[in-house]
Amino acid sequence: MTATDERQTLTQLGTDHGWAQRTADRADVYTRGNIRIRVIWAGDSKISGASYFDDEIYEAYTRELDKVRTWLKR
Repeated sequence: MTATDERQTLTQLGTDHGWAQRTADRADVYTRGNIRIRVIWAGDSKISGASYFDDEIYEAYTRELDKVRTWLKR
């Protein structure tokens, strides 16, 4: 699977779980209710990191794509 496929797969996962998604250059932002997840991509190969916000309050940070998948499945 290519990195572009990985990014598209993550977008599809978010859509399947009811997240609104927007892309801004190297970042994807997912929102649902008062939750926001921001994923920063390093080039086309992997994520640099991702942040999880609840009601505009920073809650968590990760560099693991599997953790981001877990957040989107909530």
